[in-house]
Formats: sequence, C-alpha cells, structure tokens
Amino acid sequence: MTDNTPATEPAMPPAATGATPPSAGKPAAVPPPRKRGVSPAVSALVVVIVLAIVLAAALYLQRREFLAAGREVATRLDNLNGALAQTRADARQALALAQAQAGKAAALENALRETQSQYATLEQAWQAFNDSASDDVLANDVERMLTIASQQLRLAGSVSNAIVALETAQSRLARADRPRFASLQQAINGDLDRLRAVPTVDVPAQSSRIERLVALVGKAPLLAPDAVAPGMSAPGASAEAAPAAAPAAPPPAAETLPADAAWWQRWRAEIASWPARGGSALVHELGDLIRVQRVDEPSALLLSPEQALQLRSTLRQRLLSVQLSLLMRQPAIWKSELETVNRTLDTYFDRRSADTLAALNLTRELMQTEISVPVPDVSDSLSAVAALRADSANTRGRD
Repeated sequence: MTDNTPATEPAMPPAATGATPPSAGKPAAVPPPRKRGVSPAVSALVVVIVLAIVLAAALYLQRREFLAAGREVATRLDNLNGALAQTRADARQALALAQAQAGKAAALENALRETQSQYATLEQAWQAFNDSASDDVLANDVERMLTIASQQLRLAGSVSNAIVALETAQSRLARADRPRFASLQQAINGDLDRLRAVPTVDVPAQSSRIERLVALVGKAPLLAPDAVAPGMSAPGASAEAAPAAAPAAPPPAAETLPADAAWWQRWRAEIASWPARGGSALVHELGDLIRVQRVDEPSALLLSPEQALQLRSTLRQRLLSVQLSLLMRQPAIWKSELETVNRTLDTYFDRRSADTLAALNLTRELMQTEISVPVPDVSDSLSAVAALRADSANTRGRD
C-alpha cells in the first residue's frame, strides 16, 4: 500500500526565501491544515475484501465445475449400471443355455453308456450262445457244406462253387474255435489247396467262339444256293468270269480302216463284226449255266430252299448243345456234336468261301479243346467229419 501521509517539510531559511523576517513583536503566521492520507488498515481491509471476492468467485467457479463433473460421473455410472445389468442378463441366459447343453450332454452320455452296456450284454449272450452250441450242430453244418462241395465237383464239375462251399465251412469252424475240430479244419485246408491248384476252363472265351461259329454257319454259302446266299459264287468263279464280262474286241478289219474311209467301207466292216460280237454275248450269257465242280455228296446239290433253311437251323441247334455240354462239363457230347457240325460243313457248304473255311477251322479248334479237367474230391474232409462223429458217439456211449 502507498503511504499517503505527507512528510514534514523542512523549514526554509530566511535567506533562501528572501522574505523579511517578521518582527519580533508580531506573532508568527499559522500554516494551513494539510489533507491526511488513507490509513494502512483501510488499505489492508480493501485488499482483504478484494481477495475475498476473488476467492469467492474462484470457489463458485470450482463448485460449478465440481457439480458438472459430478453430473457427468453420475451419467456414466448410470450407463455402466445399465451395461452391467445387460451383461448380467446375458450371462444368466448363457449360463442357462450352458446348463441346458450340459444336461443334454449328460443325457447323451448316459444313453451311450446304456447302449454300450446293452452291446456288451448282447455280445456276452452271443458268445454264450456260441459256446453253448453243441458239437453236433456244428458238425452238421460243416458236413452239409462238404456235401454241397462234393456234389458240385461230381455232378457239375464246378471247382469254383466247391471252393466257396469249403471256405464257408472253414469260416464256420474258425468262428466256433473248437479244439476238437482242429483235425477237420486241417483236412478242409488241404482240400482247398488242391482245388485251388486245379486249372480251369475259360468258359466265357469258349462261349464267344461258339457264338462266332453260329454266326458263320448262318451266312456261309451252301453248294446249292438258298435264301441266305442266293447268288453267292466262289472267288475263283468271279475271277474267271471277269474276262468274259469284258466287251468284245473289235475285229482287226475295223482297226485297219483309216479315219477318212468311205461310208460303204465302214458299213461293210461293221456288218462283218456282227458274228463275233454275237458269239461273245452268247458266251457271256450262257457261261454261268455250266459249272464244273467236284462234290463228294451229290445230294448236297439237290437241296431245296426249305431243306437248306432246315439244315442251317439243325446246325444252330447242335451248336446250342455244344454250348450246354461246355457248361455241364460233358466232353463226350462236346466232341460228338462238334464232329457232326464239322462233317455237315464239309459236306453241304461251299469250301471255296472264306466264311466256310473260317467255320471249319474254328470247329476243328473247338474239337481240340478239352473242357473236362480231372478235379480232386473232398474225401479227406468227409472222412474227417465221419471220424469226428464216431468219436462223439463213442464219448457219449462211455458217458
């Protein structure tokens, strides 16, 4: 604070002022009253008041900011409380879902355990059933399979079917796992090894050759033309008839005439060539009426179209018998029918045709094919079954 108290001014000497000093007898002049300044207390009071106002204003502003911050914090707390409530609701829903899934999983696990228990029970029951099955039932099943295999070998000659029957019996013994049947199982294994070593006939290939032979028989020409091959001639005959089919050569006289010969000369040469042309045409037309050919069976040339059709049908039936004998493994019928077919082809068909020659060659190849091969039997397995039955009968007799 500024000190407003006026300082005491020093007395000026009289010489300095230039005034005449007052006389000693006159009283001195009284100076006028001076203005007094503000006291320090007032200044301090003012300062305190100003400071109080500023402090009050600062406190007011701070309170406003505090209230605004409080309201913002309260808003945020409300938002957080709402989000927390939503989160709690979601958590409760997820927990309920998890509990439901856990219940389902527990139910499925219980069902699985129950199923496993039932399966184990069934397996034990099946095992007990297998264990409790009598040896006689097992022996009957195996003997039935062996009988089927023996019939397939003796009657049909089918090695593959016999192998299937023996493999079925072998698997039945393997599932039973009875020590008493060990010798029988060894006998079946030996019979299986012998049957698997037997060479087999390629039935599909032989059947396709027979079908090809049927097709050749259906189109090969006979010595007497029929409805199938009415005008078919041998390749040699067509080659021999080719020169006759050529046009007759002009006579030498016509060739010697010049290009500028008179008309009467050309007419005379033309008339002179008529006999030669007529003879060539006659030879060409009548040349196929006479054919020289050697035939071992004269009746082959006298077949009517109906007889020729019947002959081809008979050959097809015989080839069908050949195919059946192949399937039934009957070599006697196979060779007999093929010999008949070969003899018929050689007698009634034209051997100069390529189809006839192919049919003859294919028939001879089939005649040389063996359709029956020696096959072993299953006597060892049957003997083992019989021995096993006798042993069981002796055991029961002693009991």
